[in-house]
This record gives sequence, C-alpha cells and structure tokens, in this order.
Amino acid sequence: MKIVFILMLKMATLVGYVVAQESFPVKPLGKTIYSGVFTGNGLLGTMTYIKAKDAVRIDIGRTDVYDHRVNRESALFDKARLPIGHFEIALPDTICAAAGDIAYRSGQATATIETAKSSLHIKMLTLAHRNLIYIELSSSRGQVLPSDWSWIAEDAQSPRMAFGYVAKPDNYQTNPKGVLEKNNDVSVYKQPLLAGGGYATAWKSLRRANKVCYLVSVGYSKQSDQYVDEAIDAINSFPINRLDDEIATHQQSWKNYYAKSTLRIPDVQLQQFYNMQLYKLASATGEDKPAMDLQGPWTAATPWPAYWHNLNIQLAYSPVFTANHLEIAGSLMQLLDREQENLAGNVPEPYRYNSAAIGRSSSPDLISPVFLELGKEDYNWEDGRKELGNLTWIMHSYYKYYRYSMDSKAYDRLFPLLKRAVNYYLHLLEKDTTGKYHIAVRTHSPEYPGSYHYDSNYDLSILQWGLTALISLDKERGGKDPLHKKWTEVLANLRDYPQDESGFMIAKDLPYAQSHRHYSHLMMIYPFYLVNWDQPENRDLISRSIAHWQSKTSALQGYSFSGAASMYAMMGKGDDALRSLHTLLTKYVKPNTLYAETGPVIETPLAAMSTVQELCLQYWDGKVRVFPAIPSTWKEVYFENFLTDGAFLISARRKEGKNIHVKILSKEGGEIQIDPNLTGNVSWSSAQKNVKLLKHENARYVFFMPKGSEVVLFRD
Repeated sequence: MKIVFILMLKMATLVGYVVAQESFPVKPLGKTIYSGVFTGNGLLGTMTYIKAKDAVRIDIGRTDVYDHRVNRESALFDKARLPIGHFEIALPDTICAAAGDIAYRSGQATATIETAKSSLHIKMLTLAHRNLIYIELSSSRGQVLPSDWSWIAEDAQSPRMAFGYVAKPDNYQTNPKGVLEKNNDVSVYKQPLLAGGGYATAWKSLRRANKVCYLVSVGYSKQSDQYVDEAIDAINSFPINRLDDEIATHQQSWKNYYAKSTLRIPDVQLQQFYNMQLYKLASATGEDKPAMDLQGPWTAATPWPAYWHNLNIQLAYSPVFTANHLEIAGSLMQLLDREQENLAGNVPEPYRYNSAAIGRSSSPDLISPVFLELGKEDYNWEDGRKELGNLTWIMHSYYKYYRYSMDSKAYDRLFPLLKRAVNYYLHLLEKDTTGKYHIAVRTHSPEYPGSYHYDSNYDLSILQWGLTALISLDKERGGKDPLHKKWTEVLANLRDYPQDESGFMIAKDLPYAQSHRHYSHLMMIYPFYLVNWDQPENRDLISRSIAHWQSKTSALQGYSFSGAASMYAMMGKGDDALRSLHTLLTKYVKPNTLYAETGPVIETPLAAMSTVQELCLQYWDGKVRVFPAIPSTWKEVYFENFLTDGAFLISARRKEGKNIHVKILSKEGGEIQIDPNLTGNVSWSSAQKNVKLLKHENARYVFFMPKGSEVVLFRD
C-alpha cells in the first residue's frame, strides 16, 4: 500500500488540471510597457512594444542604476532610480499586426511585427548567467531585414521630475548629457553622473545566417568610469561561436528554476497568471542581485523611482517562500544585512544605540529617517517620517526566510536586527491608567488620510507580531536574552486593538470612515494571523471588519483585492477569495500581468500569487493547512514541493473535490503540526523507521521527522 501511494503522488496525472503551459501570449502587442513582452535576469532586462505606426522599441533596464548625490533624505530626486533608454527599429511601412509571446519556462520573449510588405520576428533573451542581452532579428518572408537600428537615451534625471502634481526641489540639477562613442566594433553610450561614476549602454551587431543579432550590456559604477569597461567587456568576452551552448545553458537554468515547485489548478487564467509571476520574480531579482524596487528592470515614466517600505517591498517578496525560492528572498536579506548602520541612523539620536527603523521610501542605501521621539511632536513632518512599523514589518519577511530555511546563519543576522526594530517601539511605550502599554506618540497609519493618531492598529499589530517573534526566537536558543522578560510583560499587557461597531478602527479615536486601499488597520488578521478564524470569539469581528473595509470602494486598488482574497482564504472561503482575485485580474492587472498606479509598481500581482498559494497551503498559529480554501469549482488541484515553516516541503493532490494524499519531506528535521484535510479512513506511512507520530486529534497530526525523512498521508 505504501509503495502504491508514493508512486501515485509522484505520477499525479494531469486529468482535470491545466496542462503545463510553456508561454504567455501578448496579443496584440501594444504601445506601452503594460502590453509589451519582457525579459530579465535580476539585473538587466528588456521590454519590447510598439513605438509608432512604423517603429518598434526595445527598452533596456538595469535594476541598480540609481543616482547617488549627497543629500541624505532625497530618495525620490537626488538618489532616484534612473531610466536608461531604448533601441528603436524603424520599419519600411506601417505596422498592420503585432503579437508577442513570453516563453517563461525558457526565459525568452518574442515579437512578430507584420506590415504589408514585410515580416519582422524579434527574439530576446537576457542571459541568466551573464550580464548580457541577446536580441535576434529575422524574417519569415526572407526580406532584407531593417537596418535602421538606433539608440534613444533617456535623460539622466529623476523620473519624478516629469510629474507636475508632486513637489520638486528648487535647485535640482540634471546630470550631464551622455556621449555616444565607438570602441572598435562596439557602440557605447556613456552617461556620467554629477555624483561620480555613471552608466553605459554598449551594443554590437553581427550576422548569423539570415539573421541580424545584437549583444547588449549595461555597466554601472558609483565611483569611476569603469562602468564603460564593464559594459564593453561583457560583450567582448561573450563566446559568440558557442552561442547555441550559451542559450542552452540559459534555458536549462530556467527549467531548473521552474522545477523547484509546481502548481496545477483548473483555472486557466489564474494558472497562467501564477506561472508569469514566477517568471517575473526571477527576472526582477535573484541571489546576489539587487533587491526588488517598485519597477524591476522595466523602467517607464513613474513618480515612484525608489524602494517603498510600508507595503510594496513586503508584498513583492511574499510569494517566494511557499514557492520554494529562498534564493529570490536572499536579495532582500542581503540588502538589510548590508545597510544596518543606516537603519540604525534612521531613528532619533537618543535611540540609535539599540534601535532601528525606516520611513516610507528610500534609495538602496535604506536611508529614510523616522522622527518619532517621546515628548517631541511636530505636525510639519511628512507622513512618511511618522511611520513607525515599516522595518518591523519588513522583518516579517526575514523571519520567514529563517523559519522556512532553518538556517542558523540567517537566525544570527535576523535576531539582532529584529530586536533593534522592536526596541524603537519599546522606547515609545508608556502605561495608561489601566496598566496597559500603549504607544505614547502619534504615528501615521499608511495611506489613510489624517491618520496621525495614537495607537494605530497598524503599529499595534506589527508590535504584537514583533514581540511574539522575538520571544519565539529567543526560546529556540534557551530564552536567555536580557529583554525576554520585558517582551513577555509588554505582550501580556499591550492595549487592545481599537474597534467599534463596524470592526477594527484605524487608530484610537479614529474610525474607518472613508475608503482606504491599504489594509494597514487589518494586519492583525493578515498577514500576521494574530486575530484568526480558529478563534470563534473573533469570527464576527473579522467578518465585520473586512466587509466594512470593502464596502467603501472609491479608493480601493489592486492590492485591496489581493489582501481581501487572502483574508477570505484564511476564513476558508475559497469562492469569495476567487471572486476577489478575478476582480483584480480583470480590472487592474495589465495584459502582460504588470500593474500600474500612475507608474509601474511590481508588488500587487506578486501579492496575488501569494493568495493563490494560500488557497492551497497555509501556515499560521503553528499549523500547516492543506487545501484550506479551495474554490468549489476546482475539483482537481495538485501542488508539489511547496515550502512551509520549519523547512518542510509539502506536496498534495485533490481529485473529484476531495484531498486524496499529502506528502511531507523534512529538509532539516523537526516537528510539524499538519491538518491534511483528508476525509474518511486516513493512513500514513514512511520509509524511515525513526519518523514518529506524536499526536493525532481533531484531524490534526503532529510528526517528529528526522532530516531527509518523508511521510505520506492518504485516504484508504
């Protein structure tokens, strides 16, 4: 019996599932980045779309190209993300048809452009293992290929300068104009920066059979002119005689990437959407690559040329853990590790010895001061300088990175920084007349107008999570931290979340009275699950709070619907979650799955990817839940190697509307508490004799599993 069910799990037929797709069509190819086809390798990227009636453009991006002027706090201007430029391909006559395709499982994009007299096929790869872009032009009709290939540079200034409604610095200086040069057979556009260093785009053309090919690279440096050599060397060192092997290596890396986890659902639209978010993640960042900002490598006109810390970066990284791609998460952890000194410098001077924080937005240096200080309040601060909880919320991602890997080195970096983030809160607490701790300064609850108030639910929920995480982490090492007693006391005596008859309020004395796209006042429900559906006494409060939030529609945006869908999933309401997801997809997500709020922002579709995972697998309150919120129309669902807390890989299959088996693989050893959601007579088996069932009650199983062991649970 054991062998039969293990084989069934490994084979898992695809009857009733969406067949594994290889690509995502974009038809027709449009005139903006939102209907273009894109590639990326975590550093460089391309975006191809129509520029004019007789021209195509290929945007070039590099994720770490930021200005770096001295002004400490001007992240949106003096230290903004800078656009690079694009190639233009002029055609001999008017375009009559254009279509694109993103082959996400092999990491390439194609565009086919038809005119009355010609046909142009463009293939683009941003090589996974090199800082190099390969572009290939061919024609299915055998015509002479267009030779009008030109580089159009963007001005090296903050993109925010182009938006009239935002306040701008009085004396903003534009960087010098770039220079087009030739280095043997390599063309180079050199863009120096006032602050030193600069960036350069280099390209070289060559012919292969009946194709015209281009190699493109971008170099960047903050200090010297080595950025020119970097770009040129990337091209000259490329073994063009081994092009086919290089492409095969690139494609294999994408194949390996997708093989780390698998999801099959019967919803064609959501399945393709999910697959594209996986592609987007590895295109936008990766191990030892810059952390994701709001754009990834696909720059366009935007008022958001920076990192945003009160929702965006947290949502962007949210799906990587369950998807078993901790290497993607590594880019964020490396950023936090590298900039700890600046994070400490973001708090007022009296607290810097043991605290850290970050305001609303920053450049990659993470300099973004928070001005909150006990006994000192000033209405003239920008709202982003009053956001207390942003860093602690980001640390939630670091905590998951550790818990999903169980890497002791990650623990050693996580624990002291999380302590610093929570310490800032502790400096600002006082006891009220009832003996409850409360935040004794006014803070700003993100996105809600006029929310400079005491005891925001945003901050109370983040603080409660931070204290809970610190206590848990310290217990793993024996509970010896000198602050352990303080954390326990504050947690036990923290003031209750402000609420009224409609549910959770924004803050003390501030009800939720106008539409609010952010769920900053509901974070105790999601993503922290501090108030959850396993608590019968809170179910009515949860339902009222979500319904009241969603009832005011005027300000709702895309992530309002992904957030609500995740909350419905926690409640086990798969049909409601699915409706919310489809609202997001049909109303807000663009044809190529990008997303925009005035300018491109990357986080919302990635947050929706997390929601899709949560329909299939959830972890909160110490328990893994398998297929907890499957929509009633999804009769056949399958996932393999989803990662969860404790470094356990979970695989499961649902057939004819019922769960039939669940496999658990322990990567690091330990205990797992799991609800496999199996009905009828349930059995379990393991090939390892030292696996132990410690407890089984109320459909919940607790196993002790040594490192490398497997357990399969199945219906008899």
